[in-house]
Amino acid sequence: MIAGSHHGYFTKLEEGEVLDIIRKSDPDVLLVALGNPKQEIWIHENMAKLGVPVSIGVGALFDYLSGRVRRAPRWMLDRGIEWVFRLIVEPKRLWRRYIVGNPLFVIRVIYYTKIKKRR
Repeated sequence: MIAGSHHGYFTKLEEGEVLDIIRKSDPDVLLVALGNPKQEIWIHENMAKLGVPVSIGVGALFDYLSGRVRRAPRWMLDRGIEWVFRLIVEPKRLWRRYIVGNPLFVIRVIYYTKIKKRR
C-alpha cells in the first residue's frame, strides 16, 4: 500500500514539514527520487529523524514507470550499459558524471586499494 507521496521541490525551511508528513504516514519503506547524489545525502542526513526502517534512493524510477523517460533497449540493459544510452540521450546533463566521474572513481579505487595493501 502506498502511504503517500510528495514532490521533491521543497526548501530547507519546508523540510521539517516533509519529515512530519513522512513520520505521520508511518511507512515501512521510503522511496526517495531526488537524483544522485542528492537523494543519498538527504536520506543520510534525515534517516534518524524519519523513523523509517528502510529508505532507498531510486533515482529516475518514477520517471521510467510513468513513461516520461525512455529506458535503454533491452540488449543494453542486459549488458549493464544503460549509462551509455543515457549519455547519448542527455549528453549535456550527464557527460561530466560518466566521462569524468567514472574514470575518477576507478582511479580512486585503485589508489586506495594499493594504500590498504601497504598497511
